[in-house]
Amino acid sequence: MNRKNVSRLITTAAWVAIIAIAYATLTKVGFVYAIYFKLAPFLMRPEMRTYARLEHVVAFAILGTLFSLAYPRRTILVCCVVFGAAAALEIAQTLTPDRHGTLMDAFEKIGGGAAGILFARTIQHFCLNGRTTSE
Repeated sequence: MNRKNVSRLITTAAWVAIIAIAYATLTKVGFVYAIYFKLAPFLMRPEMRTYARLEHVVAFAILGTLFSLAYPRRTILVCCVVFGAAAALEIAQTLTPDRHGTLMDAFEKIGGGAAGILFARTIQHFCLNGRTTSE
């Protein structure tokens, strides 16, 4: 697979991830509980609140990583998309009848997104430095 195809694949994965997160965030709460009950045995049965916090951080860390890899020279755009999605989804949750958006959830999502962006930028930094010194 050449570099251009890999770039397209990562870009597509980033946008699919944001759509999947939006769906999971705005769908009925029963969907979230169904996922929790299927994963809980593998995760040593954490409390629902612990699971939700972990899910917020991990989902947005993956999102931040994917967007950073998809748009490596556009850090401000990546931050706006990832952090904006976290804020917008929490606001949108307040408009649904069975969900609620909280400031703490938004901070968890933003923190996870920031960690993902930092992770991808660190990987890119070391890969680029290794490539320029070896060539």
